[in-house]
Amino acid sequence: MSNRRCEARNSSGAGPAARWPVRPASEADIETLVALRRALFQDMGCRDEALLDRMAQASARYFAIALPTGEFRAWVSEAGEEVVACGGLVIHSVPPTTQNLRGQEGYIMNMYTRPAWRHRGIGIAILRAILDHLRAQGISLVSLHATRDGRQLYARHGFESTSEMRLHLKKPVHNRGDFG
Repeated sequence: MSNRRCEARNSSGAGPAARWPVRPASEADIETLVALRRALFQDMGCRDEALLDRMAQASARYFAIALPTGEFRAWVSEAGEEVVACGGLVIHSVPPTTQNLRGQEGYIMNMYTRPAWRHRGIGIAILRAILDHLRAQGISLVSLHATRDGRQLYARHGFESTSEMRLHLKKPVHNRGDFG
């Protein structure tokens, strides 16, 4: 995907944010957010329908709790009456560091554009809305996990690969607070 194509200007000279309006998601969007999240995992190669169903149900429960409280925020872009893309954000607190004295970090997730609407600047418009929100909140550190296809988009906007390491512990027994 070329940067020029994503940054294409419309006839008014406006960039992707003007061409593709982005709005905050509401509780009315939960079903759509769940469907797009499911599509994201399918695009990443998950073919286990039963697991996708459980993840979708757990996501719906999470969004129903976290979206109204602002614990999870999401933005969507529409073409006509159809939501064609979304992106989500969780802001969490960590102990302050020398690089982050506030101790707040943003985590971008759930970035997804329906295949027929890709390479038009919609994802960029949503990413910019999320980054603008973080800046307005005074949050200077943000991370995400990018798909192979999304890496170029994020790199063009200043994201860098890190040395993060990960360990998946054996699955714990479900607690009452679990969404799954």
